[in-house]
Amino acid sequence: MRSMILALTLSLVAGSAWSAPITLTGQPPIVINHRGASGYLPEETIQAYALSISMHPDYIEGDVYLTADNVAVMLHDGTLNATSNVVAYAAAHPDIKALASPTGTYDVTKFTLAQVQQLSFSCRNATGYCTDKSYFDATAKYTIATYGQFLDAAYDNYLATGEAIGVYPEAKQSGLNVAATILAGLTDVKYNGYFIDGHAFTQSFDPTQVSYLNSNSTIPVDYLGVCPTTAAQASAIAAIADGIGPSTSQTNATCVSLAHAAGLFVHPYTFLNSPAQYATYYALGVDGVFTNFAPIAEDARALVPEPATIALLSIGLLGVIRARRSNR
Repeated sequence: MRSMILALTLSLVAGSAWSAPITLTGQPPIVINHRGASGYLPEETIQAYALSISMHPDYIEGDVYLTADNVAVMLHDGTLNATSNVVAYAAAHPDIKALASPTGTYDVTKFTLAQVQQLSFSCRNATGYCTDKSYFDATAKYTIATYGQFLDAAYDNYLATGEAIGVYPEAKQSGLNVAATILAGLTDVKYNGYFIDGHAFTQSFDPTQVSYLNSNSTIPVDYLGVCPTTAAQASAIAAIADGIGPSTSQTNATCVSLAHAAGLFVHPYTFLNSPAQYATYYALGVDGVFTNFAPIAEDARALVPEPATIALLSIGLLGVIRARRSNR
């Protein structure tokens, strides 16, 4: 069914005079704010997600781990060393010091939520993080967000403003417990179906997690770090996922074409503060971008010419995915 819908879509486009690159659904590419507003504030903190919401991306993104007391928190690394003051804090707090590994790293899965919340988080020492200090306050304590706070940021904004910003959580920790926790949050009755009604994606680099997420939810699943070089590879990916999230270095015209032919969306990572970079990938027809700088991605997208003739049926990504799954 999905291949039939895609073929119909492409046949309609072929008969039209398009002046913009063709995404899988014919819609403009989405802007996914990577780890919150991580180009401006410490990644995956409450403050970074609040700033991200104010920048109006299509989705906010983040990585999920479970603490020792089984609370889901947003953190990219398994350890707290790179983005928090844990080493300095532990020097004065024996209970925290006792959690160190023999090599001096601090695994977030050994901390309770209360212990994690004692820490202050800072900017990653890497290109593209906190590059723009316009919003940064050196005197502030930046606090890690829980997964619940991450979801609340999008939903509460929707209730307050009517603006539908979605979420894009990643199962970063290994194992299926974290994947199950992600789905449990997205389907929590407190959100009244908001996230399962077209306002969420899930993602993972792990094919086992991808398969689990795909099999246990209708929410679109992104298989990270892969980019097909053959139709057979694209078909194999489509058997367990709805899209791919390759690195920018992996992404090329062949990859995008093969993915689209198999009904897969393409969301490359990670884009920084170069307008030219966005223009290059938008020209390939990618369906979305993971970016640390949502305003720059949005401005670059606005420069992409609109289609000269609208002859494409209004077939959304969620409709394509639901049609495929109903025919399994």
